[in-house]
Amino acid sequence: MDCEFTYRVPEELERAVQVGVRVAVPFAGGREVGVVSALAGESDLHPRRLRDVAKVLDQEPLIGSAQLSLARWISERYACSFGEALHAALPAALKREGERRKTRTIRALGSPEAAVLEELARTQEKQHRLLRTLLEIGAPVELSEILRRSNLSDAPAKSLAARGLVAIEWVASASDEFSSAPADRRRPDHLTAEQSTAVAVLRGVLDRREHRTVLLEGVTGSGKTEVYLSAIEHALSLGRGAIVLVPEIALTPQTVGWFRSRFADVAVLHSRLTDSQRLTMWHRLFRREARVVVGARSAIFAPVPDLGIVVVDEEHEPSFKQGSIPRYHARDVAVEVAREAGALCVLGSATPSLESWHQARLGAWTHLKLSTRVGARPLPPVEIVDMRNEGARGSRLFSNRLKHLVLETLAKGEQSILFQNRRGFAPVLWCSGCKQTLRCVHCDVSLTWHQRIGRLVCHSCCEEQERPGACPYCSAPGLRYLGAGSERIESEIRALAPTARVLRMDSDTMHRREDYEQALSAFGRGEIDILVGTQMIAKGLDFPRVTLVGVIDADAGLHLPDFRAAERTFQLIAQVAGRAGRGALPGRIVVQTLSPEHPAIQCAAKHDFARFAAGEDELRLELSYPPHARLVRIVFEDEDEIRGRDCAARLVAELAAESERAGAIVLGPAPAPIALARGRHRQNALFKFADTQAPLTELLAALKKFATSEAKTRVSIDVDPVAML
Repeated sequence: MDCEFTYRVPEELERAVQVGVRVAVPFAGGREVGVVSALAGESDLHPRRLRDVAKVLDQEPLIGSAQLSLARWISERYACSFGEALHAALPAALKREGERRKTRTIRALGSPEAAVLEELARTQEKQHRLLRTLLEIGAPVELSEILRRSNLSDAPAKSLAARGLVAIEWVASASDEFSSAPADRRRPDHLTAEQSTAVAVLRGVLDRREHRTVLLEGVTGSGKTEVYLSAIEHALSLGRGAIVLVPEIALTPQTVGWFRSRFADVAVLHSRLTDSQRLTMWHRLFRREARVVVGARSAIFAPVPDLGIVVVDEEHEPSFKQGSIPRYHARDVAVEVAREAGALCVLGSATPSLESWHQARLGAWTHLKLSTRVGARPLPPVEIVDMRNEGARGSRLFSNRLKHLVLETLAKGEQSILFQNRRGFAPVLWCSGCKQTLRCVHCDVSLTWHQRIGRLVCHSCCEEQERPGACPYCSAPGLRYLGAGSERIESEIRALAPTARVLRMDSDTMHRREDYEQALSAFGRGEIDILVGTQMIAKGLDFPRVTLVGVIDADAGLHLPDFRAAERTFQLIAQVAGRAGRGALPGRIVVQTLSPEHPAIQCAAKHDFARFAAGEDELRLELSYPPHARLVRIVFEDEDEIRGRDCAARLVAELAAESERAGAIVLGPAPAPIALARGRHRQNALFKFADTQAPLTELLAALKKFATSEAKTRVSIDVDPVAML
């Protein structure tokens, strides 16, 4: 509900009630926690309609004027309610009266008999999936996290517990895994000339206490982190605080250790914190006990008094966009937070988003560049292999050139990384008789074969099924596997190099953050020769003995129905290529592709972001896509396909006048690229604004009103969408 509610303050609570404190109030027959957003001497409501505040929960305001102002900005920009925006900004423990210091975990009890697993696989697929995963993990995990990842309710967990196969327990909050992160990053003896120039510019902005947004574009290995550290160090010397945002996958003890090596006390905010731990971090920042916070997307809401600098590392990462309400982009929120605080905002990347690059090119943001690696190490040469010429001479998975280099690197005692941004063994099971692929009955996607577990898996809804002996459509035998995922790459490389120590890193093998850390530690110690993985190995890894990186299928995301497909392909290749040659040993990159002439492939091979960005920018300008336009995407989801389609058509018709006044071009409605997901039919409409500064207030208000009035069709509003599928 997009409104605020008025309550009467009893006389005995008048001194305690202030703007920003939390209060317990009667609401809808129960009792809820609210935040005081304003105080008034009188109300237009009749006294009989006013209800009393029941309790004041804070001795002082925990939500400052900056947080309240930011929540209003988010609600207006991203078409959500003020309450939804404020809800996203607060730790869970502040949203209820009692403080929870325990969390629910689940673990498998022993090893069940094979007959039990077979019966569950046959009759209770969801229970089997959960139990199998718990057996693979072999340790207690947070219940809510594993249910979220598996797309399950808690019903399968309760059923397994009733059968004595798992234990669900409330346990005391464990210590934060980052509290003992090693602080072993050595301060460099001197900065490069480009680093020194960048630091001088940033320090000058901080000295003048002015707001400025700076795009720091630096090739991989150029020392962007040292620039961040130097700037934060200067901000702290001026008595100001700092927020550092990194992608969740890059938030590792190694990353945190870099900051702890320079600053005495660093607060870390990440998804694995319990409610109690997160609240403790919040209070430490609020009381100025810690002046630097490092965290993932939601850390932008941290209450840092006298904020001096905000850093967004890998600012191009799509994970900075929130997928649920409020659908904010942490990069854009960071710019707004810095503007309100009169602070410096630094956006860093080797492959900036075109939106950020465009702002810098216009002069709205300052553009700083680090074009060379620290130590003058050269960027590794990139070889493009045209896989259209490899079919007759070798495996379609590995080119002869990549095979040769893998074996050569192994013989030298050096390390290799093989990147395939697709998990599972084979993404398609295809019938040569009727020419159809096996698809999920709940989603408009093909089923992926996972050989280790012997199951077909839908990567949209997580449902699983056994592999049929014949085609379910035409009964023809001999279903064929097409394509390759990371599991198949691992299998093939083990066959190619039987003596090699191979490790696969993807969401099928890395169930917990501990698994991820242990794997990287083993790789760093040289206990692994070849690392195979998905995008979780594409960024943030700094291992000096990695001299070969192979990109198995560079086209994997190139032809998706998304205007950012080429940009993401370029970014992924450039990022994974940056993992090689970071030490004294030179590196080599092999990019296998069926589209060797594509600009994204060609420019990534030459480490030429400027040429790629200029060409892609011309296409975006011609077609009126960001950064030359703003988009609002509306997605309609309904179990009844006709009702959902009618709802989409009705919205576009009813908002025709508002769209015209706002200068919007309306595309659709039409079926979404994934037209069926988790049993719901999907339509979408796209509102395109060629004027990026056009006020969208009236149209967004109309969209919100329509969305909240729909009782059966789910209507989602995504302002400045990142994903188009």
